Amino acid sequence: MVAMYTARTSEIDEINEAVGEIKDQIDLNGLKKHSGGIIFCHNDYVLSGVVAALCEELPFPVIGMTSMAAADKNGYHLYDLMLTVLTSDEVSFEAGMTNAITPDNYANEVDVLYKEMRGRVDSDPTMIFTFMPLNRDVSGYEVTAAIDATCGGIPFWGSVTNNLDSNYETVQTICNGQNLRDGIVMMFVNGPVTPTFIVSSLPERNISNNRAVITKSKGAVIYEVNNMPTEEFLKNVGLILTKENLITTPLMVYYGDAAEPVALGVYTLFEDGSVLTGGDMPEGTSIAIGTIDKEGIYESTENGLRRIQAVTDRNGAVLLPCVTRYIMLSPELDGELKMVHDTLTDGVPYVMGYSGGEICPMHGADGKLANRFHNYTFCACVF
Repeated sequence: MVAMYTARTSEIDEINEAVGEIKDQIDLNGLKKHSGGIIFCHNDYVLSGVVAALCEELPFPVIGMTSMAAADKNGYHLYDLMLTVLTSDEVSFEAGMTNAITPDNYANEVDVLYKEMRGRVDSDPTMIFTFMPLNRDVSGYEVTAAIDATCGGIPFWGSVTNNLDSNYETVQTICNGQNLRDGIVMMFVNGPVTPTFIVSSLPERNISNNRAVITKSKGAVIYEVNNMPTEEFLKNVGLILTKENLITTPLMVYYGDAAEPVALGVYTLFEDGSVLTGGDMPEGTSIAIGTIDKEGIYESTENGLRRIQAVTDRNGAVLLPCVTRYIMLSPELDGELKMVHDTLTDGVPYVMGYSGGEICPMHGADGKLANRFHNYTFCACVF
């Protein structure tokens, strides 16, 4: 069994006070044999030294990332630091971080880190938590594919970093008090634990009934759909892409081995009419156009929360909805945070951060879990 505790502080400048607040909320002497920590925070906590000082005080491995906002059962706020502690007598935790990744080294960095961490434990991890950087030269789906190849399909769950900075230049990953703008962090979870992975994407009414087929693509770039340039295809179905509506145009991708579609974003419209998306777009794959709006966001949040509550024997949950959802709810920016806080009131611990790209396994058509990269979704890992 894995038990979960959370603690929070709003103190950025007074390091000792911040660390003291966290330690007052969690009895470190009362933890079980093994523990691991997860931090969500604003970048200021990294810059001020609070994160490093806190990790120095904690007698267990810690990973984390900067995030737009954080919440637990005691409340929610933009500027809080949130510490989650997972603790168990039977399940153990190990943490590590790569060097800064580049397009040339990211796959090797992932492989080296995984093998180094695997050498510390007696068996393969049951699952892995991972946080990866928002790197404009290496996409989240590429890193996800590299981790999947290295670990041989072991389920892993996590997020791309983000922050209040709209350009995301101040994002950080965190490992045992160290921070790195372009680092990938992992936490192994070894032992008898069966997490429930939840992905709540767009409601059916927000997805077009008309599917099309990718007929020319490379990686995340779609050149042709139904044998016509992507931009022309989109115009034919009534969608003219602009800088303003790119962020609100999800593509629902029906991978051949997936039981449900995966929501991925459109990032760039190129001059030749092709588009850069948030994930792998193999030729022959079916896609449909989606829309994202406030009603759909709240509906998917409600669905995700209902599925969390259906895990009746849960001891805790970690939630990572897409940060685009937070932005799209303007001016009710804290609407999703409030819904989570007002719904999960049964006393079971949870923590929520916002994600710059969600990493969550999904069941394939064969019933097996496959690691997937997502956009726009409400994701949860329930213990």
